[in-house]
Amino acid sequence: MAKNGAPSAVLSKPSDNHSVSTALVLPEVASRGGDVMLLPNGWSMGANVNGVETFQVTPTAGMAEAHASFAVVALASANTNQASSREQRNSLGGISFADLRRNVIDKMISAGGWVVNDRQREIGGHRVFEVIAQTPGAKNGKSDQVWNFYFTEINGRIYSLTTHVENGATERLANDAEKFLSTFSPLEAKAKRN
Repeated sequence: MAKNGAPSAVLSKPSDNHSVSTALVLPEVASRGGDVMLLPNGWSMGANVNGVETFQVTPTAGMAEAHASFAVVALASANTNQASSREQRNSLGGISFADLRRNVIDKMISAGGWVVNDRQREIGGHRVFEVIAQTPGAKNGKSDQVWNFYFTEINGRIYSLTTHVENGATERLANDAEKFLSTFSPLEAKAKRN
């Protein structure tokens, strides 16, 4: 995983030679290179590092400064229809929840943290696998950091939204992340509708 919390490697390889487009189109608020994203209040775009969009979240009453990142992490498997119903329930686009969770565990081990819980949810009409993790606070008095990793499949791609903030200030950031995921629509999906 990259330093900003987003997975650094694709979890599965595409079966053919198609490139992965990370173009995002949402109601216009922020844009970069033709990509447009609706950002929750207080979120501002940071750098795009190796295809990972980063965001700064401004501190507000009840919430310390927070960070988020968003990226395509895998292409859905073309064989998902052949999977058993149990395998389909425990995966996103052919990528097992265990593999997604293991990716987060690896990140937390390297950061000296741990995974707290995981759960399946529905956000904005999409299945979401969420992994909640924590890293210890710094010795300078900062509190523990809570990390939320949201994985969802949209139009044959597995996306990851990762957020982290000081412990105790997680509720607003989780609500913002859910708003972001519920309004997310890739560029090609919009182009097909027009």
